[in-house]
Amino acid sequence: MRVEHSIDLGEGHAIELGGATWNEDETSVRNRYPRNDGGFNINASSEVPIRDLVPMVGIVADHDVLSELECIQIIESLVLSLKRRT
Repeated sequence: MRVEHSIDLGEGHAIELGGATWNEDETSVRNRYPRNDGGFNINASSEVPIRDLVPMVGIVADHDVLSELECIQIIESLVLSLKRRT
């Protein structure tokens, strides 16, 4: 993955955005958990194509997996994204 943005969530945990490993013309997001040697734990760090996020969030919502607070946090983030574009 060609990392373009890294957001530190504390204790070495980060969310990374950038060019996908399989095709740098696509964007992906990775949930990164570090190892002691500075690499990342491939068993706990997954890279997902951005295009897959919408159906993933939809399925999670359809099954009422998220708490009300988590739903609100996602909605607030999306509203802010829309406001930045106008």
